[in-house]
Amino acid sequence: MALFSRDRGPTSEEARWRQVLESALRVSSIASSATPLPEALNAMVREAIGLLGAETGSIMLREEGGQNLVLVAAVGLPPDAFVGDRLPLGESVAGRVLATGKPLLLGDVDKEAFVNFVPKSRPIRSSVVVPLPVQGRPIGVLNLGISAEAPPFTEEDLRIAQMFAEQAGNVIHMTRLHEQSEQRSSDLLALLESSKGLIGGLDPHALMNQVLEGACRLMGSHEGFVCLFSPDSGAIDTGVFRGMDKADIKGLVDQPDIQLAIDNQEVTTFERWDIDTVVAAGLRTGQNTRGVLVVSAQPDLIEDRHKLLKAFAQQAGMALGSAELHEMIRRKETELAAIAHSVPNPIVLADARGKIVAVNNAAEETFNISSQFLAGADVRGNIGHEQIEDLLSGEGHLQTEIVAGNPAKTYRARVADVSAPGTLMGRVLIMDDVSSEREIAQKQRDFVAMIGHELRTPLTIIKGFSRTMLRRPEDGDEAQEAFGIIDAKAEQLDRLIEDLLYVAGIESREASLRIENVDIATLVRSVAEDVTNEHPDREVHVDIPKDQRWLCDETKLGLVLRHLIENAFKYSDPPHPAIVRVLEDDSELRFDVVDRGVGLVSSDIPHIFERFKQVDSSSTRAHGGTGVGLYLCANLVRMHGGRIWVDSAWGKGSTFSFTLPARTGSPEVTRIAGGKIERKHAREA
Repeated sequence: MALFSRDRGPTSEEARWRQVLESALRVSSIASSATPLPEALNAMVREAIGLLGAETGSIMLREEGGQNLVLVAAVGLPPDAFVGDRLPLGESVAGRVLATGKPLLLGDVDKEAFVNFVPKSRPIRSSVVVPLPVQGRPIGVLNLGISAEAPPFTEEDLRIAQMFAEQAGNVIHMTRLHEQSEQRSSDLLALLESSKGLIGGLDPHALMNQVLEGACRLMGSHEGFVCLFSPDSGAIDTGVFRGMDKADIKGLVDQPDIQLAIDNQEVTTFERWDIDTVVAAGLRTGQNTRGVLVVSAQPDLIEDRHKLLKAFAQQAGMALGSAELHEMIRRKETELAAIAHSVPNPIVLADARGKIVAVNNAAEETFNISSQFLAGADVRGNIGHEQIEDLLSGEGHLQTEIVAGNPAKTYRARVADVSAPGTLMGRVLIMDDVSSEREIAQKQRDFVAMIGHELRTPLTIIKGFSRTMLRRPEDGDEAQEAFGIIDAKAEQLDRLIEDLLYVAGIESREASLRIENVDIATLVRSVAEDVTNEHPDREVHVDIPKDQRWLCDETKLGLVLRHLIENAFKYSDPPHPAIVRVLEDDSELRFDVVDRGVGLVSSDIPHIFERFKQVDSSSTRAHGGTGVGLYLCANLVRMHGGRIWVDSAWGKGSTFSFTLPARTGSPEVTRIAGGKIERKHAREA
C-alpha cells in the first residue's frame, strides 16, 4: 500500500520528494519533542512505512557493549516476532547489514544465503535493509518489507531509505542523549536530595538517621540500617535501623559479600532470602572508623544508581568523620573546661581578636565578673584590671606581679600565646597566688634589716675598743695579736651586715644609684689593694686600658668587684692569683674576674646567683659566708642595667663576668623607691 504511485512521471516525482521532505521534517520534530525512545522508534517505523509504501517495518539496535541486535520497534510483523528478541551480530540479514554497514535491496530471500535466517510466516516479495548510522558508525538496522502484489522496491527507494535512516539514526542518538541527560539529572537530583541531610549535621545519632533516610530515598526503599564498628573489638559500636530487627542486621553484617564491601568501601547487591534485593555500601570515616550502609532496593533503580550510592556512601563517611571529630573536640573541651574550673588559680582565655573565650571560677571570684555575660566581649574594659587587660592584649610571653581581689592578694600573672602550627589562636592568663611567699619574704627582709641595725651598735663599740687597745703596745705582743684578730673579724662582720642591709634595701625596692664619671682603672686597683691587704699571701693581676672612664655608681661597682675577687681567693689556693680584665665591647664595659680554683659543676651554675644559695657546703664550712655575696652582685649589676654570668668547669676554675651598659648625659642619682624610679642630677642629690 503505497502513499504515492510508483509512476515515474514528473508530477508524481515532485510529489514523492515533497513527501520525503515532509517525512524528514516529521522525524526531526520527534527529536525536539522529548518523546520517550520507545514511542519515538515506533513513530519512525510508521513514518518509514508510509514514506516507501511498505507493509512491514522494524528497527533493531545494537546492545551496548554486546554482540547482539535487539528488536526495539515493529509494525506489521507476524505474531511470532516480539519486541526484545535478539539476533547475533553478523547473522541473519539484519546482522549482516549491521556488521558490514552496507544496505541491501532484496527480492525473494534465499534462506540458505544467511546463517540463522528467520523464516517469515508470510513471504517477503521485496525488502530494503539499511543501517542506522551515527557519526559513520552503525548503531542499528531499519528493515522494510512488501509481501503483497505491490511493485517491488527500487534502487531509488533504497536511496530514500538510506537518507531516512541517516536522519533516523541521528534522531535516535539525540533521543538517547536526552534520556541519559534526564536520567543523570534525575539521579543527581536524587543524590542532592539524599545528601541534604548530611550538610551541617554534627550530632552522630541524628546524622546516622539522615544517612539512612537519604539512602532509602535514593534507592526507593523503606527499610535498612547504618552502623559503625568499634576500632578495638570490631563489633557494632553505634547505629540506627528501620524495618529490620537485630537478628536480621546481625545476619546481614556477617554476610561475606557485605564484609568484602566494608573492607573495600565498595557497593554490593544480593538477594535476601528470596524476599527482596539488598544493596550494601562500605563506609569509612575521616577517623578511619569502618561502617556499613544497607538498604533494600527497587530492582529497576539498582543498576542506574549503583554509582550514586557509592558516592553517597563516601559523602556519608566524610560527614560521620566530621561528627566524630566534633564529638572528640567537644569531649576534650568539656574535659579542659572541667579541669580549668577545678583549678584554684585564676585563668582567662582570649582569642586572637582580643575577645574573651573562657573564664574559670577562680578568675570570676578574683575580678568579680561572670563568664556567661563576658563570653565574646572585648578584653579591654571588661575584666576590670588594667594590668591584666594589658597582658592579654600584648604579644609573646609576659609575666608580672599584680594585686587583685577582695581581700587583696598578690599574684604572679603569666600570659602566653596559644597557637596551632602557623596560626595564633589566642592568649591564656594563669595567676599564681604568691601572697604568702611575699609576706614571708617581707618578714625576712624586715628581720635582716632589724638584725643588721641592732648588731651595728655593739659592733661599733667592739671595733672602737679593739682599735684603742691596738694603740697600746705596752700590753704585749700576744695581746696585740688578739686585738688585731678581734678587729679583723669585727670588720668582716661589719661588711657582712652591710651586705645584708644592701640585700634588704634592694628587695624592698628602696635602693639608689649615684651615677658618676668613674676612673675604672683607679677603682679596680684600689679594690684589689684593699683585698690583698687582708690576704697578704695572694695577688691580683689587673688588665685595664689606660684612661678608661665610665658612668656608673663607684661604690656599688667597688662592692661587686670586692665580692668577686674575695670569691676568687676563697675558692682557689695560693700562689694562684685572681685576674681582673676590663674591656669595652659593643657599647658596654665588660669585667672578667678569673680564678684557677675548684670550679663549679654544671648543675650548680643556674643557681649560683640565687639568694642564700651556697652550692658547695664543704667549701662554705671551710671559708665561711652566708650566700648573699653573689646574689648582691647580681642585683647591683642589674640595677645598672647590665648582665652577669659565670663560665666554669669542675677542677679548672671559674670566670665571673658582668657588663655595664653605656650611658649618655651628665652624672645623676637614680633612686628606686616603692617600685618608682626617680632621677636627679648629681649636684641636686
